[in-house]
Amino acid sequence: MKRISSVLAVMLCAIFAGCASTGTKATADSDMYKSMARSQQGWCSQFGCGCSIDGLPTTCSLVAACLNSGNCKAAQ
Repeated sequence: MKRISSVLAVMLCAIFAGCASTGTKATADSDMYKSMARSQQGWCSQFGCGCSIDGLPTTCSLVAACLNSGNCKAAQ
């Protein structure tokens, strides 16, 4: 059930958040966003992802949602 919740949260982020530009890197202050980034590893390894949270490849929409919510900071 927890995995379904994480997948649903990622999908909602993708739908409602604006996209970060490809190559955007962020560091997360929130364990929730770190967990969602880890849950996307299968997707990213299969289809590729253009952004990252704490060095984990993830969708740019998740990075945008994390940055817009104030739970992440842009990394260099």
